[in-house]
Amino acid sequence: MKFIKGVMIGGLITTGLVMMYTESNIMNKKKMMKKGKQIAKKMGIA
Repeated sequence: MKFIKGVMIGGLITTGLVMMYTESNIMNKKKMMKKGKQIAKKMGIA
């Protein structure tokens, strides 16, 4: 369980960093949000 939690937290941090990186380009940000939600559904978070 600890490993899964670590992977989830790491994924969220990575997603946050990527979103900050693409913040200047609104279209990329929308795509990242969509991809992030898809990944979250696959992992069973959302």
